[in-house]
Amino acid sequence: MNYGSKKRLVQFGEFIGIVCAFFLVLSLFIVLSRGNWERGLRIAVQNVIPSSEYSVGKMLRPEEGGGNFACFEISRNSDGTLREFSEGLALVMRVTTYYGPLPAVFVREEGETRFAGIAYLKSSVAEEFSDADRSRSMDFWIEQADEIFDAAARLREKR
Repeated sequence: MNYGSKKRLVQFGEFIGIVCAFFLVLSLFIVLSRGNWERGLRIAVQNVIPSSEYSVGKMLRPEEGGGNFACFEISRNSDGTLREFSEGLALVMRVTTYYGPLPAVFVREEGETRFAGIAYLKSSVAEEFSDADRSRSMDFWIEQADEIFDAAARLREKR
């Protein structure tokens, strides 16, 4: 091997090393930010469903359905105490509306799924969506939420 070939091989090795280091740092940032991402979604769900009635538990990660959603266990707080998170599920999912994609929150209790509201909207704007659960498109999204809730329920049973 002549000197020119060795020099190119060393340069190529340095380039691959730099690319690997870049992806390692990028992966590290993703792993470290995951907890903040979950906390933000949990707060968004808690802001949509009445915090006086519900507590949001830990996040369930069903492997089915892609990644445009986050599913949480919820529990009723009728007496002000936190009980076991086995009563229901809450789901925040990106849905398509007339105004573009928005994060909708759905709740499943006792086998029934209902639209709870849109996350990250002020209360005056959220009132615009009060009739959204009666539209055909919302029926489609409720069906999608049912599939995710079923996958989350199967995941919960495996634990």
